[in-house]
Parts: sequence; C-alpha cells; structure tokens
Amino acid sequence: MEPICFYVTSVYFMAGYAFFLRTSKDPSFEGFFESRFSAKQRRLMKINNFDMGRFNQLRKACCYSHSSSEPASSFDHSERTLLGHH
Repeated sequence: MEPICFYVTSVYFMAGYAFFLRTSKDPSFEGFFESRFSAKQRRLMKINNFDMGRFNQLRKACCYSHSSSEPASSFDHSERTLLGHH
C-alpha cells in the first residue's frame, strides 16, 4: 500500500505544480474553477465578438454619470411596484 500512496501523491503534486506553472493560481478547487471559468468566458467572448473595452466604457459612462450619491439607474415608485418590490 505504501508504494501506491507514494506514487499517487507524487503524481498529484506534479499535476498541482504544473497547474501552478501554467496558470499562476493556487492548485485548489477554487483556483481550478477560476481558471476554467475565465477560459470559458474568454472563448465565449471571442465567439460572440464581445468588445470588453467598449463594455467597460459604457459601464463607466452609465453607472455613476454625475456626482450625486444616487446611481443613474434609479427606479421611481411605479417601476418598483411593477417589478414586485414594495
């Protein structure tokens, strides 16, 4: 049993180290999930010709366009009632 555990642990360590060298992320479930999520996100953005720079420009222009403490996308009372918020 001892040699099996040694080889399994060695392979696990080498795979974790290779993952770290390739992605510069912690070889844990969270690191693996973040790596797969960002890879899929990049692939979908490329397929759909999504322009991230333009998105960031529009988001910056729409979120807080003026200096008041209230966001630009505030609802009035009638819109909140229609959406089910009281």
